Amino acid sequence: MTKSGVVVLVGVMGSGKSTVGAGVAHVLQCSFVDLDAQIAKSAKCTVSEIFARGGETEFRAVETDVLATVLDDACALIAQQTALSVVVATGGGAIISQTNRDRITSSADHVIWLDAHVDELVKRTSSSKTARPLLSNNPQQVLSALSGERAGLYEQVATAKIDTTGKQIDQVIDAALQILRQSEQK
Repeated sequence: MTKSGVVVLVGVMGSGKSTVGAGVAHVLQCSFVDLDAQIAKSAKCTVSEIFARGGETEFRAVETDVLATVLDDACALIAQQTALSVVVATGGGAIISQTNRDRITSSADHVIWLDAHVDELVKRTSSSKTARPLLSNNPQQVLSALSGERAGLYEQVATAKIDTTGKQIDQVIDAALQILRQSEQK
């Protein structure tokens, strides 16, 4: 088994973070944490319900708290040698907060930015069963704006980037594993 430490996936919604993260964790035989699922579990309601109740402001506050806990737990597991790796898929906006960016860069051994062309993001999110509160009106326009606004923030935290446009999930998982293996050889 590969020792990769804490691996964090970032990127706009629809870039493949949850699916790729689960696949990478499966190959590495390690824990996988989907941040949005952890947020829902912690808040005892869905992400959509958090947005409906308190808007994006409440969601981002919960997200920051849960991200800190998830990353602290992941680092503790690795420090105690209970795990060699933990893969974390963040929500697309987790990097908006400077606090979160600092937490990610200080905790993660690898931060992989999954990117894709806006048209592909629209296609993926529209066929997804996941409710996406930010995409209720004009997904093309929203995803285009989010991609543009957040690209620099993803770049700040990323140690590697994978363009997932036109790629099958297995190809993206393989690319992520290759990044992790290459860093081990250094």
